[in-house]
Amino acid sequence: MKNTILVILSLCSLIVFSQDNFKLYYEETDNGFVILADNDEYSPVSAKMNFTLENLKSSNGNNKVFVVPAMTKRHIITNLSVIDRKKRVKLGYESVYNHGDHNQKEYDKDFNYYLPYGKGNTFWLSQGYNGATSHKNENALDFKMPMGTKIYAARGGVVIDVEESNSKSCTTPECAKLNNFILVYHSDGTFAEYTHIQKGGAKVTVGDQVKIGQLIGYSGDVGWATGPHLHFIVFLQELKDRVTLKTKFLIDTGKKAILLSEKEQYTRAY
Repeated sequence: MKNTILVILSLCSLIVFSQDNFKLYYEETDNGFVILADNDEYSPVSAKMNFTLENLKSSNGNNKVFVVPAMTKRHIITNLSVIDRKKRVKLGYESVYNHGDHNQKEYDKDFNYYLPYGKGNTFWLSQGYNGATSHKNENALDFKMPMGTKIYAARGGVVIDVEESNSKSCTTPECAKLNNFILVYHSDGTFAEYTHIQKGGAKVTVGDQVKIGQLIGYSGDVGWATGPHLHFIVFLQELKDRVTLKTKFLIDTGKKAILLSEKEQYTRAY
């Protein structure tokens, strides 16, 4: 191409992945440019791209969310073709990206989750869905349990992020940045986060396939917490928000799964 090409690249990430596993880039073609993505994450990644184009036309639209499948290389976001080869070409783009499929609405509402602790153990649900302390407008659960309690996967999936380096805690929201957690991606596109695990308390690493009922870590009192407990949440991930979900748990063998109620205690009998 003999045109003068000015490329402006401005990328911003909504979250910092545990590793540098997602990349957006462009390559020049005979007819313009192709925008590509490499996704080495174990879940899809959604990227909202806003192109600034001069004398270029996008084959796949502009200012929209593109979903890049998990573990893919050179995924084509869009092709940008030159409109008039006698005129200057200008390309700029900004992006925001995050785990998950931003456009997903459907999921398995009937899945029977395991209680996230060992057989025969009984724990209080100190805060339930839309709880008054820190769960306002959020479908999250807090299981009060001693530090070092074994945590088991409530559902099978792949581990996509682990943070276990923190040791401090406090009772104000500012300490949320110090949360230790294990993040698991499920086959129906939902995620589960197990939060406040103790420092060095993860028994899994990114990329591990975990089965339902498998030991994954140890509970703690780290980050934004009022005392030792396990914070458990299931959600669909949008670009900037989590859509938190109510889930049903098995209590006894052979019985129907139920929604858990705040200030009740539950024994895992299986």
